Amino acid sequence: MKALLADFARYTTENRWNQQVHEPMARVLRVAATWLGADTVFREDELRALHRVFGGKGRIRGLVAFLDQREQLVPSPPRRNRDEAFVQRTIAAFPPRISDELGTWVGVLRGVSRSHHRVTDYATMRRYLIYLATPLADWTTRYTTLRQVTEADITATVTAVKGPRAHERAVAVRSLFRALKHATVFLDPTRGLRITRQELLPTTLAPGRPAGLLETSSNPATRLVLALVALHATSGTDLRNLVLSDVLLTRRQLLIRRPHGRHVVHLDDTTADLLHAWLRYRHRRWPRTVNSHLLVTQQTVSATDPVCADYVYRRFDPAGLTLRAVRADRILDEARESEDPVHLVRVFGISITTAMKYIHAAHPHRAGPVPH
Repeated sequence: MKALLADFARYTTENRWNQQVHEPMARVLRVAATWLGADTVFREDELRALHRVFGGKGRIRGLVAFLDQREQLVPSPPRRNRDEAFVQRTIAAFPPRISDELGTWVGVLRGVSRSHHRVTDYATMRRYLIYLATPLADWTTRYTTLRQVTEADITATVTAVKGPRAHERAVAVRSLFRALKHATVFLDPTRGLRITRQELLPTTLAPGRPAGLLETSSNPATRLVLALVALHATSGTDLRNLVLSDVLLTRRQLLIRRPHGRHVVHLDDTTADLLHAWLRYRHRRWPRTVNSHLLVTQQTVSATDPVCADYVYRRFDPAGLTLRAVRADRILDEARESEDPVHLVRVFGISITTAMKYIHAAHPHRAGPVPH
């Protein structure tokens, strides 16, 4: 056991864990090795149970990663996605017949009931169920099946809210009843539904707000995030998904991979220097991390997960700004210099529709409606 604990201490030292992180994990490992033997293969679910009892605060994935490297771990089966769990839990709470109909809807959206249907992720279905919460609560007090919902019910529920919320609810009810129509013999009460989405044009920040943004932090990762958003309009999702192989240092480029294609960011001197500074800091602090993502934290260096969304968005809190506002301001600034939407597409990797919205916001004198 001494050799196992010594190896773990060496591992945590190399990964720059502080004592508050090391000690609870070492306690879990010591207890598990005492009970099961230092040479055994540990079950992840049992380690997590021990952690809840003996480990106290902190996450156990660092210990899990250590044992996995030593081939002394039986991983837990994949846990159900949180959004999937929310969807299933919400549907199960409805009366049986309506619950079954909602289950059919989920099957269609997941491509189970209609194999040619584009698969919808559970995060989107979770949002749909949130938009549908009020109308479903109303309908279940009056109806035993969604077949009883009328066009008048649909009109009433959509017009009960205004602006973007009306559009969100309309999209959700359309999704629900169109799926049921195709999956079963079902009359679609949304067939006459018409609603125009209220488009909100991007707005610029007050003059001087972005100035001095880099001076709000001395943290290398934070400064890199601020520069990539303020100078290159990189999105939060793109920042989280960047991996080390996307860094093309000799070309001074970042390769951003998206579901619909790839976008190359050509780095300016400031951002290139900040990227070098972060990579040096990252290697010095966590030389043996198993995480290939460009951005890592003390919590993710022992795993393969990207940083959480909050980590990226909170980098802007000290300046009293938001990532989305700073990103929009950068694109608008470029749009003011050029009325060519194709230029914005090339520089920022955004869609032509999004580029046109920024052109309209920067040059309201241009004729034509805002694209949808």
